Amino acid sequence: MNNHYGIIAYALDRQPGGIGRYTIELMRSLQDVGAKLTILHAGATAQRNGVVSLRGSRLLPGLLSIGQIEIGWAAAHNNLAIVHDPTGCAPLMLTGAQRVATIHDVIPYIYPQTSSRLDWLIYRFWLPLAVRHLDAIITDSTCSKNDILRYLPVQPERVFVIPIAANSAYRVIEQAAYTQTLARYGVDFPYILYVGSLEARKNLTRLLEAYHRLRNWSTQWRLVVVGARKWKFSPIFETVQRLGLEAHVHFTGYIEEADLPAFYNGADLLAFPSLYEGFGLPILEAMACGTPVVTATSSSLPEVAGDAAILVDPYDSAAIAAGMRRVLENPDLAAMLRELGLARAQQFSWERTARETIAVYERVQNKLPASPIRVD
Repeated sequence: MNNHYGIIAYALDRQPGGIGRYTIELMRSLQDVGAKLTILHAGATAQRNGVVSLRGSRLLPGLLSIGQIEIGWAAAHNNLAIVHDPTGCAPLMLTGAQRVATIHDVIPYIYPQTSSRLDWLIYRFWLPLAVRHLDAIITDSTCSKNDILRYLPVQPERVFVIPIAANSAYRVIEQAAYTQTLARYGVDFPYILYVGSLEARKNLTRLLEAYHRLRNWSTQWRLVVVGARKWKFSPIFETVQRLGLEAHVHFTGYIEEADLPAFYNGADLLAFPSLYEGFGLPILEAMACGTPVVTATSSSLPEVAGDAAILVDPYDSAAIAAGMRRVLENPDLAAMLRELGLARAQQFSWERTARETIAVYERVQNKLPASPIRVD
């Protein structure tokens, strides 16, 4: 069996978001478990060992047009058995190799008002056509699989659920190792942490309202918001002004991933009441750092959190505030969540993700339908 696989690496020359980080971790972990891998690097100008340049594909229109030809040529020239697109755009219709894509979520169908026009066009017109040409779809959660089956023309036997994991850099570290990093960003203790992009579906306006309510109980904690501005973020800053929180909410903007473990370790809790996530990786990152988590009852978040977090109604700012207060005023509860979270995070690993991904490749090559994947 040909075990030479190709991974499309798109937008890694920019600040990587969730999908970019998934791509980086997947490539690394596949190589760590011994997979023969060729990186089809969108936008790269020079070819090097193990990397093929897709020079016309740096931007999405190029990837979806000329990228079709470039990927097809690269697959044939390098004798690739599988081409895997981790971005979910699936530009693989002219590829002779077998085709796998990771579709992390279908948010533009579920919350169209929170998605950009480009995302709307891709999900409404491009993706329904592209998925028909896929041999398998990987997604991060059972919740996402159910939504994919609801909105896209695919059969259940072609969709495989493979959870992702926190990077090994997310771990408990000594205070002396993270205070200097936090000082560079002007972060003072104690604080509540949010990590994620600044966009409508992340529910930051209700988190801010909840934080405002929390301050009626105690003004001890600041709110630190880590993430880049994305789509329709202006109501977030309008809410800060309306509630008079300018001096109490610290927006760091995008930060390098190397600094993120310091933010988790220094926080008294992670507040992550998102309306919809295909997975919700900040939950596991916080747990791996020993940080208690308050998250939402929506989408995949209970699936990821298990019994190791406080779950709240994301549409109720009073419920979000009450969940945060439960943790902050109860040291025993916080300690219990810390231990439960550490154990929960250990149930996920990138090695397991890589081995289960290879198992999907092999099932595709052997033309076997989806079934629960077990990798010992």
